[in-house]
Amino acid sequence: MTTTVDSNDELLLAFIDESLHSIHGLADQITAYLHNPGNSDPINGVFRTVHSIKGNAGFFGLSVIKKFAHSVENTLDDIRNQKLALTEDLNRALIDSFDRINGLLQEVEQNDIRDELSTEEVSLLERIAELSLDSEGGCSSEEAMLKELHSLAQEMNAAGFPESLRWSDKLAQLIGSSDEEAEAEEGSALDPKDVLAGRFEVGGEDISTLVQSVGEAFVWPEDGGWNDDRSALVLDRLADFAMICRANGDTSDQEKLEAALKDFKVIYQSPIGVDEGLLSVVWANVAAVIERLSPAKEPAEAAPAAKESTPEAAASESPAAQQAKRARSIRVNENHLDRFLDDVSALFITCERLKDVQCRMAVSESIGELVEELRQINVTFSTQANELQKSVVSLRKVPVRGLLSKFPPMARKLAGDLGKKIDVHIEGDEVEVDKSLIEDLDSPLTHMIRNVADHAIETPQQRVERGVGETGNLWIKAETTRTHVVITIRDDGRGIDASRIRQKAIDKQIMPVEQLQAMPDAEVIDLVFHPGFSTAEKITDVSGRGVGMDVVRTTIRDHDGEVHVESAVNQGTTFTIEIPIRQAVLVIEGLLVGVDQEQFVIPFENIREVMEIDTREIKTCHGLPMAVVRGQTVSVVSLADQMELGSAERWEDKSKHAAVLVAGKQGAACFLVDRVIGKRKVVVNDLQNVLENCNRISGVAQLGGGRLSLVISVPEIIKSMVPSTVA
Repeated sequence: MTTTVDSNDELLLAFIDESLHSIHGLADQITAYLHNPGNSDPINGVFRTVHSIKGNAGFFGLSVIKKFAHSVENTLDDIRNQKLALTEDLNRALIDSFDRINGLLQEVEQNDIRDELSTEEVSLLERIAELSLDSEGGCSSEEAMLKELHSLAQEMNAAGFPESLRWSDKLAQLIGSSDEEAEAEEGSALDPKDVLAGRFEVGGEDISTLVQSVGEAFVWPEDGGWNDDRSALVLDRLADFAMICRANGDTSDQEKLEAALKDFKVIYQSPIGVDEGLLSVVWANVAAVIERLSPAKEPAEAAPAAKESTPEAAASESPAAQQAKRARSIRVNENHLDRFLDDVSALFITCERLKDVQCRMAVSESIGELVEELRQINVTFSTQANELQKSVVSLRKVPVRGLLSKFPPMARKLAGDLGKKIDVHIEGDEVEVDKSLIEDLDSPLTHMIRNVADHAIETPQQRVERGVGETGNLWIKAETTRTHVVITIRDDGRGIDASRIRQKAIDKQIMPVEQLQAMPDAEVIDLVFHPGFSTAEKITDVSGRGVGMDVVRTTIRDHDGEVHVESAVNQGTTFTIEIPIRQAVLVIEGLLVGVDQEQFVIPFENIREVMEIDTREIKTCHGLPMAVVRGQTVSVVSLADQMELGSAERWEDKSKHAAVLVAGKQGAACFLVDRVIGKRKVVVNDLQNVLENCNRISGVAQLGGGRLSLVISVPEIIKSMVPSTVA
């Protein structure tokens, strides 16, 4: 069954986005508390986050998230109040619950909204409850006896015989009777129905609505059918009631309500379940608090109810229309927007200065002073235009946390399915990149995270035998340089054994044995990216088919990126991905050069030197022209040949030739050009979707007077040269 919630509502989308962000670090926080229980800050932070998600989910009518988070919140509350010890197993179960909340939030984001918990979610909550009971410490002999009686009642009830069922009911009544006698002094004749019309206040604050809702939650259904929804309602109302008392400084009532909350939770989670007698025992504590509340004055006339939304209107939209509506929007950082507005305002001021100069030129007799003033304005205008372009680009940037947040739960689930344990640590999730690049990175990173969980991290037993903790670690770090997004994926697993890779390559006949034997270990390890290569012993749903890492490298190279691997046996493996920051429109500084009748732009970031080369020093090696420049042997490349300009003058016909020394990660080269025109700042438009097969061109720049100039892709030209450039 599903409920109707407008998943395109801006407030709801903001709640989902903020909740996904806040839940991201909960695993690290609760693990920090496990290792250092003396510091309560981490567990308090986890509790506040889950409590906030629960409350907001209730506001939006997301009942499944509210129920699930509420149950987890109760366990966290017991841990932070030291009523419950956080064990390793309970810590793992709670981390799984955080992953499930993360999944539920993503379901809502995708407009998949349920009203009922799934079997998997119920099982997880039951596992947390069982682990909570196992880790409760310091209980009295009476409490221990009560647990034994609960266990005995469960066994009798499970037997299913008429006599055992009768004695199970009697035992449940005995437990309830014993609790009633223990609370006799604090008992109350107040009935839950008695508070439904009463008026109550605490510290001058009218809480009648809350108290009435508490009483309503404790009213036993006329049909005798008590269900999980009613139990969740009791837990929720008691938690809110205790919070109000705490806010008003009434610690005595707060403690009584928290005790009632815990008692009900024990009953609810026990095999006996909730019955009318046990419910009345819990109510006795609650009623004792309500009886001491001051009567409230008659409330003023209630304000008119807020206009309810019309879910029918939202539901009438097709899924495609809803998706289109969401696709047209992007959340913008407020600081980016402020900067953009400031830049636009500065441009208006510059435009007014230009108008003023124009008016004065019409009547001025001294043009020289106006020309200088116009030059200064032009410099200012150029600077402001550059800043405005940066501001517009920043508006498209989004934090990578939206991408990285999916990997911790994915890695933990996959590791759990494989009988392994893994902790995932994220760094740099606040880094902002262009939204389109986030989508490009999703597929290769997913492959790599699955590879770590399957290949790199060992089973707990294997790790203990290796002398390390049974829980493996995965670190994912994001950072940006001026031109690239860098993602580092590191683990502390078994590492990659170069000798094993070499033997696998020999068995698969990937290349001649002599060549493999002569290859250094670093190059052998790089064979994990070879198509069809796999070190898995058997084929599983995760790996073993030789498909995965080659796809990673292919995908990243499709986006002009590179991926590198470093590994050491029993120390771990590090993968580094570097992908250029691409934008649809980019302002760059470049060198304008002439070849034949054409003009080209070489990006300044690739230029090392502009020179004149003696063509007699150019020698041929393996059929390619080479030269020694500043003690470095580099390939000599005719830009006319690269651009297929057959009418250009051949460099062999000249004793001296203009040249530009360029360099990149692939090596260095010397570009021969006919003339060097000068430095230019140009706007580059991406041509990837227009000239998909022209790798030597990275874009087109518009020059003054409406002329166009192609922008040279230096890395692609260097990469295409054979043999490799000697650097």
